[in-house]
Amino acid sequence: MKSKFLKKEINLVVLSLLFSNILAGCSINTTPTDSNNKKNSSISQNKKKEISKDSSKEVDSTEKSGKDKNYKSNISPGTDKVKGKVKLYKGTYFDDRRFGDNILTLKNYCEVVISNVTDTSFDFTIYEVDEKTEKKKVIFLTNTAIFTGDGTKAAFYGKNYTLHFTFPNHHGAFPVVTDMEVSGFEPLKGKTYVNNGIPGHEFS
Repeated sequence: MKSKFLKKEINLVVLSLLFSNILAGCSINTTPTDSNNKKNSSISQNKKKEISKDSSKEVDSTEKSGKDKNYKSNISPGTDKVKGKVKLYKGTYFDDRRFGDNILTLKNYCEVVISNVTDTSFDFTIYEVDEKTEKKKVIFLTNTAIFTGDGTKAAFYGKNYTLHFTFPNHHGAFPVVTDMEVSGFEPLKGKTYVNNGIPGHEFS
């Protein structure tokens, strides 16, 4: 009888040990799952950080393109806008050597075409003209000059050239600009460019 009773007790102990092991195994399996979740969450946070870095780079590139835009507008960044105190007209300002006997010795000459005149700036394009054929070719692309100083002068700040515009009063028309001189671009150096087609200020 005693041996039978001992066998039953041993069997119960073995079963209880097996059951406790099974429970312990289940609890062990849940821990890696939690750690995996933590790992996954840390990975997603890293990805978020990477995205925010990229977006900040995009902002930087946008800011840079903004600076490029300012540069392309040919207005020097940080230059204060000055209101012009001269009255510049759109149209063609041509080499005044075309007047008189000088025309006989000219093979070609330049013209400065003014457009898009505002209170603070104007656009200009420079052409070279063949005297005989009157064919024109652009030698300085359209760019923007801004009024400077006291508003009676102007300048263009480009990558390769800085041009300065002055407006002498040779025909007594001030503040209307009938005469223009441009320095900083060799073909125009030392020459006067005139517009004799301004209403009320025609001359020949």
